[in-house]
Amino acid sequence: MINKDTFNYLFIFARHFNEINIMKKVIGFSVALAAVLFAACDNKENSYNFAQIIYPSGYGSVLYADQTVDSLRFATTFDWSISVPANWMHVNEDSMAGTVPQGYYMVKKIDVKLDVNNTDTIRTDYIYFHADGKTLVTAYTQYHYLNIERPVRRNYQFTLQDTARQVRDSLVFQTYGDDWTLAFKGGEPAWVRLADGAPTSGRSGKYTVHYQLDQNTTTAERTAVLELKSRGVSTDIRIKQLGLKAEED
Repeated sequence: MINKDTFNYLFIFARHFNEINIMKKVIGFSVALAAVLFAACDNKENSYNFAQIIYPSGYGSVLYADQTVDSLRFATTFDWSISVPANWMHVNEDSMAGTVPQGYYMVKKIDVKLDVNNTDTIRTDYIYFHADGKTLVTAYTQYHYLNIERPVRRNYQFTLQDTARQVRDSLVFQTYGDDWTLAFKGGEPAWVRLADGAPTSGRSGKYTVHYQLDQNTTTAERTAVLELKSRGVSTDIRIKQLGLKAEED
């Protein structure tokens, strides 16, 4: 069976022609590519046959709650089919199976659509790739929260911890929907506010949002909650400012 590095090379080779679905004669390889392929594949009745998933690799694909687009990529010399048992993952019917003429190979990308994960738990399911009487499996995992890079999620929460004397900080996130919003839960507190010009809605992309704090001159810790929403999914980001006594300790 051909190894993963060779298949990655095959895929790059195929993508060089700006095509998603590549079908070429095995004998049409360049001499160098053919040498790599033939050395790596099993010889079956004087022909070289293979089937392998190129993407996702390793432990599979990991997505966030508002991510709804992914793909499956594979290379094969065999007729093939795929099955998608999960009811939250979808592939077009005309992409569920294909044929490869003898002496040819195919490198193919299939679009995978996912439902938004508006449940309260992470979920993992699989796509099964069938070829030559064998089945290969790849996993897709979708978190139930949005992609917040700062702060890091710990103990099931996103919390920014600021000192009593701190007057500015920031959060970083990425959304995959064009309808995201960011706002304080219950209205903006008197002691913390978003910086002038900070984005509170927008299109999909990566954002850094700065906020400003008053110094905490008391010994009491105080907390505010920002709510990030995208495609109907809501994730809380806590801003916790320590009191003077806690900071001294």
